[in-house]
This record gives sequence, structure tokens and C-alpha cells, in this order.
Amino acid sequence: MVILTSQLFIVYITGYYCILKARQAYKNNSTFLDMRFKGSVNMKGKLDLIPYFHKDTFPKRMSIGVMKKNKWGADVKSLEYKYANNQDEVIELLREGYKHDETNNKLITIFAFNSVVSIGALAFISFFDLGILLGMTFFTLTSLSLGPILGIIFLEMDENDGFAALKITISITLITGFIGYSDFISFSESKAFGVVLMLCLLGLIIFNLSRSFMEMSRSTVRVGAIFGSILFTLFLLYDFNYIAKQENALNNWTSAVEMAYILYLDIINLLLEILEAMD
Repeated sequence: MVILTSQLFIVYITGYYCILKARQAYKNNSTFLDMRFKGSVNMKGKLDLIPYFHKDTFPKRMSIGVMKKNKWGADVKSLEYKYANNQDEVIELLREGYKHDETNNKLITIFAFNSVVSIGALAFISFFDLGILLGMTFFTLTSLSLGPILGIIFLEMDENDGFAALKITISITLITGFIGYSDFISFSESKAFGVVLMLCLLGLIIFNLSRSFMEMSRSTVRVGAIFGSILFTLFLLYDFNYIAKQENALNNWTSAVEMAYILYLDIINLLLEILEAMD
């Protein structure tokens, strides 16, 4: 629990740092990661930063999301573009709901680099027996890389919703931890339960991969995310119970890293699924 809590704290601090710098950029009318921010107010009256990237030369490409029917007859969101030849046209298009649509190369580079580092570190932890020192090193690299990615995701949606999703994730983790450790039901000793979880995880992976090759409506994606949230909640129950069963047999720091890593993946995936369901 010491290892798990410290790694989740790193993720939170690095993610919150990105949001804090974005808020400072908004107040100072400056940039963060080459992005500027417009201030909006959500339905609860809280500040919602809207990031955008724009260039000083014309013409500027502007985009707006519209709903269209795909070949299966489902409603899908797509983008329509217009070009503004001067600042007056930019302002007019902004009033119509269009947004700046230039590519932020710095943001893409940071996002891609952090993703590679995070996935690489996770792979090393998953497939190699690294020991306590190397295990914690790669674990920390994963958290340091993942935090800014979550921060950027929060900014792309309403960051207040992002923090709400974080609170929901923490609450679910505490509840499942209490149930799993209390051993009301021996989740980890049920082979049928474990098989069902693995089959559902395989189905979720196939569903998410298929989104890269075919268009899906927002409602379909949301249903998939809700399913994923329920699935990783059940994984938390299973893994907390498994750790409770194994803590006497495998009570050493190397095993602690591996067990914290298992719970860490459950929690991060649960958070990502909740974020997908919310936005």
C-alpha cells in the first residue's frame, strides 16, 4: 500500500501541475505547451479552461463538430472546416461555434514521448523480474510519464469533471479494497469468476481496437466505457482479495512491487474508462 499510494500520488501531482500551469497561463494571457486558454463556466459555475492553439498568419483553419449518419445509419460526430482570412472572420466563426484547428507539434511530441516511456516502463515491469530497485525505478518512470498525459486529458475535457472522475475512482478503490480484504467472498479463489473477467477484458480490448477501424456513435462508446468501468471495478475486487490471500506467503518488497503494480493498472484503467464515460 505504501508503494501503490506513492505512485498514485506522483501521477496526481504531475497531472495537477499541468492543470496549474494552464491556469497560470490563462491568468497571465500566456501559453503552456504552445496552447492558449479561453475561460468558460460550466453548469456548476466553475471555471473550465478551453485549450486552443493558433498561429498568427492567415488563412487559419477553423473546425466545428457536426453529427452525421454513417453507412450503418448511426449518428457519428465528424468535423467540418472553414478558413478565416482575417481576424474579423476568426471572431465571427468563433461566435458560430468553430474552434482553431492548427496542429500543436509540441503537445503531440510530449504526448507521444510520455506514452512511449509509460508503455515501455510498464512492459519492463510486466515481463522481467527486475527486483526492488529497478522495479521501483521503472514504476516511477511510468507514473511520471502518465501524470502529464492525464493532465492533458483533463484539460481537453472539463477539468472539473476530470477531478470528479478521480474522486469516483478513489471512492471505488477504497470500497473494493475494504470488501476484498474483508474476504466476504473469496473472489480470487473462484476460477469461474476469473475466467469471466478475462473473457470480458478480451472483449473490451477487441471493442477498443475496433474503434480504430470503424466509426461508432458516442452512445456506443459510452456504453463500452461504462462496461469497462464495471469490469475494472470487479478486477479490483479480485486483485485485492488475491493480495489478501497471498500477503503471508509473499511478504517481501519485490512481491510488494508486483502486487502494487497489479492494483495500479486496475485503478488507472478504471479512471480512464470513467473519463471516457463522462466525456
